[in-house]
Formats: sequence, C-alpha cells, structure tokens
Amino acid sequence: MDAEDQFLQSVFAGEKQFVIPVFQRNYSWGTDELDALWSDVQNLLEADSLSEEHFIGTFVVMPGNHRPGTVPEYLVIDGQQRLITLTLFLSAIRDYAAEVNDERHNSFAEEINKKYLIDEFKDGVEKFKVISRAEDRDALFTIVEQESVDENLAETSIYQSYDFLYSKIEEVNGDDEIETLDRLKQIIIQQLPLVMITTSEDENPYAIFETLNERGLQLEESDLIRNHVFMQLSLTEQDRFNDEHWMPFEQKFEETDDYSGVDLTEFYRDYMMRTGEYVQKNEIYHQFKRRTSEMTPRELVDELSYYGDLYLWIQRPETAPNEELTNALRRLQYLEIGTAHQLVLNLLYRWDSDDLSIDELLETLHGLESFVLRRFICGRSTRGYYRTFPIAARSIEDDDVKGSLFAYLKSQGWPDDTELLDNILRFDMYNRDKKKTWLVLRTLEEQFGHKEPVQYDELTIEHVMPQTIDDNEWGDEWKAMLGDEWERIHDQWLHALGNLTLSGYNPELSNRPFDEKRELLMESHVELNGYFEECDNWTEKTIRERNQELAERLASIWRVPQVDD
Repeated sequence: MDAEDQFLQSVFAGEKQFVIPVFQRNYSWGTDELDALWSDVQNLLEADSLSEEHFIGTFVVMPGNHRPGTVPEYLVIDGQQRLITLTLFLSAIRDYAAEVNDERHNSFAEEINKKYLIDEFKDGVEKFKVISRAEDRDALFTIVEQESVDENLAETSIYQSYDFLYSKIEEVNGDDEIETLDRLKQIIIQQLPLVMITTSEDENPYAIFETLNERGLQLEESDLIRNHVFMQLSLTEQDRFNDEHWMPFEQKFEETDDYSGVDLTEFYRDYMMRTGEYVQKNEIYHQFKRRTSEMTPRELVDELSYYGDLYLWIQRPETAPNEELTNALRRLQYLEIGTAHQLVLNLLYRWDSDDLSIDELLETLHGLESFVLRRFICGRSTRGYYRTFPIAARSIEDDDVKGSLFAYLKSQGWPDDTELLDNILRFDMYNRDKKKTWLVLRTLEEQFGHKEPVQYDELTIEHVMPQTIDDNEWGDEWKAMLGDEWERIHDQWLHALGNLTLSGYNPELSNRPFDEKRELLMESHVELNGYFEECDNWTEKTIRERNQELAERLASIWRVPQVDD
C-alpha cells in the first residue's frame, strides 16, 4: 500500500476517475453528517488564518482495470460518502456562482467545473471525476451536468445533500459573492487534508473492505454480505450481475409509495434461522458466509430472491397470493412478534412447496396466534421468544407439521382455559397493548358473520365507562350509577375487556352518561354493541358479566389444540 497526504485539489488533478464499486452501499449521508461537515467548513471560513486546516479522514482506493486510450480508474474502497459529498459541495458552489450570470462569476463556475468535476475532453461516463453506484448515478450526473432535476431525483439522498449544501452557501453569502464563494472553494480543495491510501493492483478489494469494517467502519451486515457475494465475481462481471440479478433482489426491500422499506439485515438473519439454527445479531455475516459457501452467486441470489418474496408476504400481507393468507398474516402483524418471522417463513415455504395445504397453513398460523395471545393475557414472559421460535421451526416433523409444532409450543407453556379466564378478570388489556386489543375486538365482531363487509378502518376502540369521570353533570351521573366505590371500580375495570367495544362515534360518545352512550352504540351497526340493548345500567356487576362472556368467546376462538403427548 502507498499512503500519501493530499488535498482534494491534487486528488482530482489530471486524468483519473474514482469509481464506487457495486459491492459498496448506496450514498446515505443525511442531516447529521452534513451538519458536521458544514460546521467544520464554517469554522475554517470564519478563521483569521488561511493556513488553518481540518483533517477529513482516510480514503482507500485501488487501481482498476486500465486499458490504453481509457481514463485510469480507481476503485473507492473507503471514503465514497465523503468523496461524493465533496463533489456535491463543489457543484453547489459552481451553481451558486453561475446563477449570478456575469462574466466573472461564469468564469469562476467554469473553472470549478473543468478542474474538479468533469474532464472536458472526454465524452459519456468517462468525463466524470466521480462515478457513484448505479442506483445513485442519475442524480449525481444530473447535478454535475447542471441539468434540471425531476421529481423522482429530487427525493434522492444525493440531491437532498446537494440542496442542503446550496442552502448553506446562501446563508453565508456576503456582500462580495465571489470572495465568499472563492473562500469556500479554497477550503474544500486546499484546507481539508486527507490521507489517500492506494493499494496495489494485486490486492483483494473485498478483503480490504472487510478488514476496514473490523477496524470500526460503520457498515451493516447486509453491506458485508453484498461484498461477500461480489467477491466471487471478477470486476468485469460485477456490473452485469448487479444489473440483472442483485439489484432487482435488493430493490424488492426498498420503500415504495405503498410500503415502508424492509431491513435486509433482518431478512438475512430470519432466512438463516428458518430451519431452526439460532443466529446472533453480531454473527449474521459470518454465519451467512459459512452456510452459503457451496453456492455460486447466481444460485445464491436466486434462492435469496425466492425467500425474499415469501418474507415480504409477512412484512406486506397485501402482497400475498391468497386473500385468506393475507388476512392471517395481517393478524400476525397486530401481535408484533418479529421473533417468529423465521418460523412463519418456514411454514410459508412448506405451503408454497405443497407440503402443507392452505387449510393446514391457516390453522397453524391461527395456532401461533393463540399461543402468543393467551400468553400475553396471562402475563407470560416474551423474553425467551427469540429462542423459542427458531427451536419451534427445528421441531417441525415433515410428516406432521401442525401436530409437531403445536406439541413443542405446548411444552413451552400454552395457557389453558382455566388460566386464561382467571387472568382476564384482572387484565388491563387496553393499556397493555392497544394493537392486540384491537385484534381481539375485531375478531369477536367478525364471529357474528356479517352479510356485508364491516368498514373496520372507520371504527375505534371505545370505553363504555369513560376514561375520565369529571366533576360535572355527566360525571355526577356516572358516579351515581357506579356507587360509593366508583373510584375503585373505575380504576379496576376501566381498561378491562368487558368495558371495551368498537364504535365509529368515538368523539360523539366522549364522556356522556350511559343512557346516551347506549343509544349511539346501538346505532353503530356493530354487533358487539347489541349486548347493551338489554342493559339498563353500567355497573361493576354488568362489566364483570360482559367481561366473562367475552372471555369465554375469546377462549373458544383461540383454542389450545389437542395434541398427542
């Protein structure tokens, strides 16, 4: 390796390009990193001496393939985020000067452009000093070439960083624009020293990348896995493999108009744990290398893409190929058991491989609901779930998937009806978990078998006895109905299942007296509220009775399956 102290002025001097390899992560600097850079630049801008400096860090590059007649390439192994950001900074200074549109400013802008951003004697991609990963390339090239930015590019991290830096230049612009802009340019190219480490051509860029991570470079496990896959390809194969296989796989997990992004690192972990072998969070990359060592990059990406589709059904139930399955997976989302995703992935694979019928799959997923919900109501600890569900996946027997899985879960403590009904009397359901409470109430309502679909999105959880009993006319009516012990009753039963229902009239119901609430609840067309038709009052006795009735219905819906010991 060759290490040399340099400034950006010399880094960009001459005929060369800095290429971000495809195994690197996308550009990802946000406000925190940009604020830190701007603070350093501003300190230098306000300093009395032009000789003050701020060290910007170490960059690691290695020579790429260089053919006669082409621009020499350097692969950026470490420093791509800073290198791209400095390119954006120079672009923003150039563009601010060009906006003035007089001879002096135009000449200044042209100097920045031709010395530090492009090679005016080259065409196409060869003219750019910095070439980002393909996913970032359109935004970066559009900015460097001073083209108009469309709505999609305006949402990219590249453009938002450029916009941030441009706005900072506007803030510090003094009376003499050229002087301020020239000072900013000088700071970027001459007052931010760096160490440029150039490796020899026969060194392995992927191994260097991995070593840098071990020494503290902040990388996701998914970045290291990407690096590991591309390590098995020659540099000439990488772009095509990335375009045709790897990028389409990774893009499945990105944020869309309809869905939030899905964490790739978590997917890799659940993918590896789907057969029951536990993987610690800090071992994802190393375990991935070990378990996929016999697979070619193409075999690997094909398998990852396949399991990725199944995994996204879990994260985005609406994308599942079956309406019943969509409903079942959506219900699991309310339970918030991410620790069971590897088990669910195992079951989805078995169904997709015709080892399970759709009825068996749905029954198994419903059993998982019962296990989690009953333990939740009975106050059982969830701390061990990170081990329980991978072992559950390992316990599955091919010839009896449902029975073997249920037998294992039962051995881990699946509360029976006696324990469930006893605990639900004292259970503060609403306060403990609103999502699970919503799932319970919605499921109880669905059991009535509506002829027309209920618009559940328009319903909210309503407390029959209100959450606050004030010192006013309505409050006095509630105190009179509840009796002398109204404070104890309110405290004990407020969030119990028996005091909860669904309604589309939540604002109207407010803290009204029971007689007025009952009339509104009866108008809601929610079958759960038919119970109140026969209630003349709402007291501790009636809340307890409804609590018992709903608890028994809950127990019958989420049964403990009979399995052989």
